[in-house]
This record gives sequence, structure tokens and C-alpha cells, in this order.
Amino acid sequence: MAEKGWGCFKQAAAGCGCLVVAAVAILVVMTAMIMLPMTRAVVARTDLETTYGTQEAYVPPASGAPSADRIEAFLAVRRALAGACEDFWYVEKQVAKLDAFDNRDDVSKIEAMSQALSTSKAMMGVGSLIGHFYETRNQALVNAEMGLGEYTYIYVLAYHDEIVNPTAKLQLFGPEVVNRRVHAALRSMLDHQLELARRDGGSEDAVAALAAQVQALENDLDRIPWQGGLPPAIAASILPFREELDLAWCRSTSPLELMINEKRSLAIETR
Repeated sequence: MAEKGWGCFKQAAAGCGCLVVAAVAILVVMTAMIMLPMTRAVVARTDLETTYGTQEAYVPPASGAPSADRIEAFLAVRRALAGACEDFWYVEKQVAKLDAFDNRDDVSKIEAMSQALSTSKAMMGVGSLIGHFYETRNQALVNAEMGLGEYTYIYVLAYHDEIVNPTAKLQLFGPEVVNRRVHAALRSMLDHQLELARRDGGSEDAVAALAAQVQALENDLDRIPWQGGLPPAIAASILPFREELDLAWCRSTSPLELMINEKRSLAIETR
């Protein structure tokens, strides 16, 4: 009996050992699925900064109005991110469905469990989706010959209204679209633009308006450039592309769009 008991114990221990190995293997695979695209995204961003400078170093045109060819390049990046938008939208839809079940009394336990499993499965893939998003964005910027600073500047102008007055609640990442680091980068861009306008002999009114924007950004960390309304020259440059820009807007990924990844020892930080 003792030998039989010991044999059962060894079989159980072996079974537990297999489960532990399997769990570790799954963890390693999931980590690799997140880290590999993140690492490639960091490499692509480093290449971008070598060619075009850092995000905060971008100098907008003196008028502030992006040219048509630069908006076209911006749209090329937006189109490249369309698939990522659909992936995040699907996850948001699952989260929204589960939230809706909490407010209903006519949902069976089986329905609730089924939706909870679907939502959990979708949420488990978010880390990988984030990694692929940044890899796709940075590579698309390389292909479009556009730095992250210029992309950030045009993004804020193109989606000004959605940033100031969002039309839908985010399910995944919260309400913040422009974080503190991005805000500082935008303020730096307008500082550069103001220097350029003064150096190139911009009109007194235009220089004063730009200086007022810089001051407003310094005073309010939750503000974006031209929050009260885009100047006529900038609005006119964007108007011909309005329909395409609206189609390329993605609410689900908006808090991720302008952030960067940096390698910190063995980890990668997104900020």
C-alpha cells in the first residue's frame, strides 16, 4: 500500500510539475508577444529621431498651417493604423457589453459568464495589441518620411474638436488624450514656431496670438494648442482633407497615439 501511495504521489507531483512548466511557457510566450513588437517599435522610433529629431524638437511652419503633402503623409500613417483601430474597438465593444450586463436584470448566469469569458479573452490580448500598435505606427512614420513630432502636431490640429469635446466614453484607457509629457512637447513646438515667426518677420498680430498660445499652455497643463479654435490659415489647410481625416479618426486608440516607448533596463516604458 505504501508503494502504491508513493506511486500516486509521484504521478500527482509529475502532473503538477507539467502544469507549472506549461504555465511558465505560456507566460514566456505572452511576454515575448508583447516585448518583441515593443522592442521593434523602440528601434524604429530611435531611427526616426536620428533622422527627424525628437518629438519636442519639431518646428511647425511659421504660419502654423501644414502643407497638403504633409497632411497626405499623415493620412498614410492613419491608414496604416486602421487595422489596429479595429482590434482595439473590438476589445472596447466586449468591455462595453459586460458593463451593460451589470445594469440588466434579465440576463441569465450563463449569458453573463459567457460574456465575462469573451471579455477576459479579449483583455488578455491588449498588451500584445499595444506593442503591435506602436510598431505599426513607428514603421508607418518611417515609410511616410515623417517624424513623430510632425505627426503629433498635425494630429492635434486635425483632431482638435475630438480632443477638446470627445464624442464617446473610452472603455480601455481613460479620458486623457494628451498627457503631461506630450503637453510639454506641444508647448516646445509652439515655442520653436514663435521663434521662427519672429525671425521671419511674421505679422505683429500673428506673433502676438502665437505668444498668447504659448503662455496659455504654460498656465494650463490640460490645454492643447488653439483650444478655443484654430486660426483661419490652419483651418483652411485642413478643410480639404476633413472627410478623410474624420474617417481615419480612432477614439479607441486616441490616448496611445502620441506616446513613446523607452527601454528601461529589461522593461519598456510607455509615456
